[in-house]
Amino acid sequence: MKTSSIWDRFRDLDSRHPYVTPGLITLFFLFFLDLDLNIKPEPDSGFEQEGVLGLILAVAQVVPLVFVRRAPLAALTVIFVAFIAHSALGHTVLWVAQFSTLIGLYQVTSSRSDRQSLISGVMTFGVIVVVFGIIREDVDSAIALVLLFAAVWVIGNIVRSRRDRLEIAELTVAELSDEQERAAREAVSDERARIARELHDVLGHMLNLVVIQAGAAQRVFKKSPEMALDNLKSIESTSRQALSDVDRMLGILRNPDDTAPSLEARPSMSRLGSLVDELRTTDQPVDLVVLGTPAMLSPSIDLSAYRVVQEALTNVMTHAAGAKIKVGVEYTKELLTVTIANDGSGVEKLDGRTGGGRGIIGMRERTALFGGEFEAGRTDDGGWLVHATFPIGPIGSIGGLK
Repeated sequence: MKTSSIWDRFRDLDSRHPYVTPGLITLFFLFFLDLDLNIKPEPDSGFEQEGVLGLILAVAQVVPLVFVRRAPLAALTVIFVAFIAHSALGHTVLWVAQFSTLIGLYQVTSSRSDRQSLISGVMTFGVIVVVFGIIREDVDSAIALVLLFAAVWVIGNIVRSRRDRLEIAELTVAELSDEQERAAREAVSDERARIARELHDVLGHMLNLVVIQAGAAQRVFKKSPEMALDNLKSIESTSRQALSDVDRMLGILRNPDDTAPSLEARPSMSRLGSLVDELRTTDQPVDLVVLGTPAMLSPSIDLSAYRVVQEALTNVMTHAAGAKIKVGVEYTKELLTVTIANDGSGVEKLDGRTGGGRGIIGMRERTALFGGEFEAGRTDDGGWLVHATFPIGPIGSIGGLK
């Protein structure tokens, strides 16, 4: 634990101060350089004992390592210039300088661009040829050093290439993660909009129905308590249905460990009969006409078509309660067509209620989502017409409306 803690602290210090590690390595090499300089050349070796200039050039082959992390190519260049000058003065090659050169070359090739790596490689092999091939005339040493430095050059480039690929992969993963988060945010936004439309359709229709039934119960309470009671029972049934639909829609927001909401009351075109019957309990005249064979619809089209009919009926009750309504549903091999029309006889309106226009927009969006057509507007007799089509392709019978 203590060793790990010391190492972690050192790595943290090194990351904050980039000269710590190179400085320690430089001090280490300067210590052995001092030992190397104290070895006097043999009288018949042909090498000169270092003077003041020789000592300066010897130190110049090690000290640039302090900057090898920040400016590796510049540090390597200084080392090579000092190395060539030191050799040209007739001094022996310092073994410590060879290690500093290897470190400088590796740092350039492993951390810098392809261009700087190529420059360092050409410069290294040029220095070897000049010092050992021309000045020293030591071909064997030149060949050995070329092989050694070539191996270091290749290793450095491999390390840099792998690191670059890893960085590209990490960048790609980050971009994909950002894209997934963006897509998730868009999906959440779309789901919220869908839930909002569903809630608008369900609550708008059911609450309008409840208000109308409550008003009817008030009007007939003194004259016919039994009829008022029937209206109250209808309000209870309508409210329970609304709660069931809201519970079903919001079920996707619950914790997965919670009990899943029931799907038995899922809105469907097969329930249009029940929807019309509910309206008739409010003394709202509604006729339902179905042409063709009811189709096996996809769940999304089935729900959307039902909501269009429901919203259109809600608008009639809101703005022209009491008007005669005709709901037409036609199934063909390619299309499902729904038409909701009311005449201009409606006179009862809900006090204080103004249309916000979101119902028409919602119906249009539902229809356009499946590539259908939508129309809404006034009729010649002062009424209102809603007409929507849904492409459905081949159909299959699902039986009559309930």
